[in-house]
Amino acid sequence: MHPTGAFPLALVTIAAAAAAGCGSSQRKPAAQETPPTATHPATRKQPGAPPQKFISRRYGFRVTLTKEWSETDAVTAWNGHKLQGLGSAAFADFTDPATGRTLVAAAAEVPQGMSLPAWRAAMVRAAPPISSESSSARRTTLGGEPALAWTSTASDGYHVHKLAALHGTRGYMIFLASPTADDDAKNRSSFESIRRSFRFTG
Repeated sequence: MHPTGAFPLALVTIAAAAAAGCGSSQRKPAAQETPPTATHPATRKQPGAPPQKFISRRYGFRVTLTKEWSETDAVTAWNGHKLQGLGSAAFADFTDPATGRTLVAAAAEVPQGMSLPAWRAAMVRAAPPISSESSSARRTTLGGEPALAWTSTASDGYHVHKLAALHGTRGYMIFLASPTADDDAKNRSSFESIRRSFRFTG
């Protein structure tokens, strides 16, 4: 006593359900074929090269630099009267060939009672004629000691970030020379990183 239209309608319903079930089972393997890590290739971090410490035995300090830098310590004492060119035997030189930057450091005995502003003024006078020195300096520190920092531009193609400090009986002069073609904001950032790593060892 079933209605004649009910049986075809039931067949259509069953067929539709079976088709939906097959489509669902066919999509699942496709989703499983994609590895979960394939969508996040940029999340893996490569370990950076460890920094290294460079020590100047002549001038009693150390700085922390990346592995690209190399060091040549001073072999003769600096008299504190003149800032010679890069590579002077009286300077401790640290060079990064990848960027062309050179960090130079030296120290000399100063008269008892010399003030930091007086030492900085002496270093401005000690600069070579090719150097144009900024008239003002900002207060900072070097290895826990008060320091004065300023900039200069050399006509031979360098931006220079300079720093003067007093420690014990010595006056210290530190500067970073970078090619003028470089972004000077990056030069200053590099100089500040070096300054923060600086430690007196004597």
